Amino acid sequence: MTVYVTNRWEKPLAVDMAGVEIQFPVGEMKEITEHQARHIFGWKKEDRTDNVIFLGLARTSNDMPEGFKILDKFEIIEKLPEQNHSLSPVVERVPFPVTRERGKIAAA
Repeated sequence: MTVYVTNRWEKPLAVDMAGVEIQFPVGEMKEITEHQARHIFGWKKEDRTDNVIFLGLARTSNDMPEGFKILDKFEIIEKLPEQNHSLSPVVERVPFPVTRERGKIAAA
């Protein structure tokens, strides 16, 4: 199964998995497998300590809380958001243009 990861951290992330580099640019959604999400980010795991260390987000036990905060900035979803849905009627309303006639403002 596929999941989608969005990097909400201020830095891009590059991870080497089986000799293939996977890039996670800032603010962009990336499609990866569930296996990759578990291995890289600890997706659906109770203890993600190994993932924080694997990504180099913490060097000592004192760095772990900050490492977990950074790891949480990688948003993982299972389904893509809906695309191409129609706008609400309120958004689709366009006001009439305003014209000026001899010092008066009138709707066209």
